[in-house]
Amino acid sequence: MTGPTPDTGTGETGNIVIDPRLRARRIAVRRDVGRRRLHRLVLLVVVAALALTTVIVLKSPILDIDEIAVSGASASDAEAIAEAAGVELGSALLLADLEGAQRRVEALPWIEEAAVTRDLPGGVVIDVIERTPSAVVAAGDAAVLVDPDGHVLSGADSASYPAAVAVFPPFVRVVVADAPPGPGGRVDPALLDAIALAGRLRENPANVVVAVLLEPTLRLELAGGGIVDFGDGDAVDAKVDAFRTIHARVDQSCIETLDLRVPTRPVLTRDEPCS
Repeated sequence: MTGPTPDTGTGETGNIVIDPRLRARRIAVRRDVGRRRLHRLVLLVVVAALALTTVIVLKSPILDIDEIAVSGASASDAEAIAEAAGVELGSALLLADLEGAQRRVEALPWIEEAAVTRDLPGGVVIDVIERTPSAVVAAGDAAVLVDPDGHVLSGADSASYPAAVAVFPPFVRVVVADAPPGPGGRVDPALLDAIALAGRLRENPANVVVAVLLEPTLRLELAGGGIVDFGDGDAVDAKVDAFRTIHARVDQSCIETLDLRVPTRPVLTRDEPCS
């Protein structure tokens, strides 16, 4: 004989009734899971679409490199700069390694700074700032053109200078014992004072300065055979001004030495006998 059925507290005998709040919570959880799955699916579709679009854009001939333009080059050859950049015509513009191209261009002897940019839809622009030539460093038959910091820009023999620098005024030679390095190298920093002096004398009167010597202090060799003693590299501007003043006012014949170590008290010595 069985006893009475226990009261489940559901209000009904023999049946389990789920609390409406629990039922609503379960439905909300299922809906939330469904929404998350839908969001993931949409995200995957969007990512796939973007990836496909990116591939299509990158491979599109519309964005191929059709032109490489070089600006700012005068002594340098524009075609050589474009070739050094390593950017190939017909390649994808958006995949071009512009930083690498900049480094390669700046490695050229004449180039001080470079900027490489995209010019949509199909161009690459290379803007360069060239180094400024200052003097010629020469040893025997070897001669190189250098900037004020001693960077070697180009080489030449003793008889002629490169056609690339024909647009510049004549340069004063700095005569040294050892052959200078080739283009892209850098001369001994001990020569920088001599290079600076040679640069200041580029427009020397009637080209009377044949060479700058470092023996071990700075000296000028004059076309007439005389020597100008500049001493060290201090007060170079004052010494150059004194040299130009004396050249303009003093008879240049038979000069043996002109001592400008103290530019305010120059000492002139002439050869004897002087005809």
